[in-house]
Formats: sequence, structure tokens, C-alpha cells
Amino acid sequence: MAGKVTAMDVKMLIATLPDDVQLASWCRQLGISRQTAYKWRARYRLEGPAGLEDRSRAARRPAGRISAELADRIVALRKWLGEAGLDDGPASIWGWLHEHHVEEVPSEATIWRVLVRRGQIVPQPQKRPNVTYCRFERDRPNELWQIDATHATLATGVVVEVINLVDDRSRVCVDSLAVTVCTSPAAWKAFSRAAARYGLPAELLSDNNAAFRSYVNGAQPPVFERNLEALGIRTVHSRAHHPQTCGKVERFHKTQQRWLAKQPAPNTITELQHLLDQWHDIYNEQRPHRGLGRQRPADVWTAFPKAHPVQTAATLHTIVRNHRVTAGRITLARDCIVMIGRAYSGQLVTTIRRGDHLIVIAVDTAEILRDFTIDPTRTHQNRGLRPSTTRP
Repeated sequence: MAGKVTAMDVKMLIATLPDDVQLASWCRQLGISRQTAYKWRARYRLEGPAGLEDRSRAARRPAGRISAELADRIVALRKWLGEAGLDDGPASIWGWLHEHHVEEVPSEATIWRVLVRRGQIVPQPQKRPNVTYCRFERDRPNELWQIDATHATLATGVVVEVINLVDDRSRVCVDSLAVTVCTSPAAWKAFSRAAARYGLPAELLSDNNAAFRSYVNGAQPPVFERNLEALGIRTVHSRAHHPQTCGKVERFHKTQQRWLAKQPAPNTITELQHLLDQWHDIYNEQRPHRGLGRQRPADVWTAFPKAHPVQTAATLHTIVRNHRVTAGRITLARDCIVMIGRAYSGQLVTTIRRGDHLIVIAVDTAEILRDFTIDPTRTHQNRGLRPSTTRP
């Protein structure tokens, strides 16, 4: 009884057929494709009968599988970012590897799986996916700023506050100010510092903190809100018990506090302010932002035209600067000296100029000291100066 024909017999038959044979006819009789037949014949000519042995069809490099060296680098990078107080998730690690031109950068999903295998991440499938959140942002920088205060603890155990302002479109931290308590004048000081560097926003969004708005209908608004109204800046407040409205500055608090926790604890507010200034540069200039497609906030800020307060004429350029009152006066230009009053000598003031209209506001108290139109025919601008501020 003849033995059963095996797959190797069929391969050997096809591989040893003469070159002038009608290979297509043999393929139809044996139920194989011509591509398979030509493959067997080519392997037989190169390797002999060993070339007809079955071979593994597994991919030479399985998807998501990386070298042990790259996996070690990913774990080490996560540790380094975490110790530095920076974001150390798969997206941040991917961005860092891509930024430093590492060859064959794995995907975020692959990095996540590596961290899970190494015990660096515990999967939490019950968490709500980020794609389910409804995000919003304004079209231009300075169209909307968000302001809020958070807490920080000094090395002495004293709890102080940090006032943060974030631009809604570019995510730029326009200012971070360490204060003892977030009061209305303190909020204005932070705002004036930001305005001197980035200009005036069209709108300002805040929660219902008493420093930012008045709770009682008809009551006198705090100096912070009153000064914004004088500058033509529209104020917007979130709904009570709904911090998601100010989500960008709230999220910035978390990122900032995580970085501060990895730094030496400051002993004074001055030392805390030095750390905040350092973080300001890292966040704006060095750290890619996932919400911006891994662009840096400072790059997005410069890429778009800036918005202005609605009540400001587009043809008038707004100049915001901080000055130190010297001998009762400040100098805007060689031919424009503004008299403030000797009672304010040594104090820091913010000047906001649109055309010939000038507003002078004390930084520490948020008090409007001068609000007038500059007389171009006079060098010393003392018109409208209150008698109480002059020399006794």
C-alpha cells in the first residue's frame, strides 16, 4: 500500500520540476498558488532540501517590543523626571525622547506597557478617559486670563498663598506671586506684574474669592475688580462649587505644587518667590505642554496676534510699566514727568498708558493715584494731583 503523500513530498516535487514545465498546470492540480511554487523553487536552489523546511511566520520585531536597553532608559527617565518634580507619564517620556532625537522612539502605548511590566504604573481602568472631557480655549493670547490662589508651606511650617495667572490660549503662566494672604491689593500686585510683561487681557476669569469680587449685591467691589473695570477689562466669575470653569489655572496649581515639593523647602516668602520665578521659566520656556500638542507655551504665545480690552481702541497701543516713585515723581520720558506726591516716595506703581491717557496705580495697595490726560505742552504733569499728597 502506497504511503501517504506529505507536504514535504509536494514541496520536493515542485522544487525539482524542470524549468520548461508548465508550472501553472501543476499548481492547479496540487491546489497551491504560483507564488508559493516559485518561492519553494527559489529556496531549493539556494539552500537545497533544507530550504523547504517550515519556517516561523512570527514577525522579526513584534509590535510594541523594544530592546532591554531602551526599556531601562525609559524607566530611568521616569525616575529622573519624577525626582525633578516634572511630569513623568508616558506622554511626557515620549516627548522627552522625541525632543532629544532618540532613534526609534516607541509609541506612548508601548512606553505605558513597559512601565506597567516594570511595576512603575498600576493600571486603573476605572478612571474616566480624558477624551470624554469637553475642552475649550480662546482663539488668541490675552483674550482671557485665569486667576486663582493656592497654598504653599514654608520650611518653618507657616502656610502662605501663591497667586497664579494663566493665559487661556497659550497656557503661559503670566505671573506667580507669593503672598502672606490673597487679598484684593495682593491680587492686583500679581496682575500688574503680569500686565507689565504681557500687556492687558480682554477678560479675566476667577472664582468667587472675596479678593476678586464682592459677594453682596450693590456692595462696593474690591479694588482689584474696580481697577479692572477702569481699564476696560471684562471680569468673569465661575459658578459656585464648580472649579472646572477655571480648570487651566487649577491644573497649573497641581503641576506647580508637584515641582515645588521636589525643591528645598523655602524659609521665607522671598525664597519661595525665587523658586516661583525659576518655575516660571521652566514652565513657559522649557516644558512641552500636552494640551498644546507638545508645544511650549512661550512658542504658542509668540505665534498668535494678541487680544486687547474691548473698550480699548485698536489704533491705540497700550503700554504697561512698573515704576519706583522717586522724590514724589516718576519719569515716563525725558519730556514727561508725572508728579505723584512725596507721600508715595519709594513705593512701586504701575502706569497704564493708552495714547495720552494715563492711569497710575499703587502696586501694594491697588489704589488709583492718577487718572488723567497728559498735557503734551507741559513737562511736569501735576494737573489733578490731590493736595494731600503734596509736600506739607
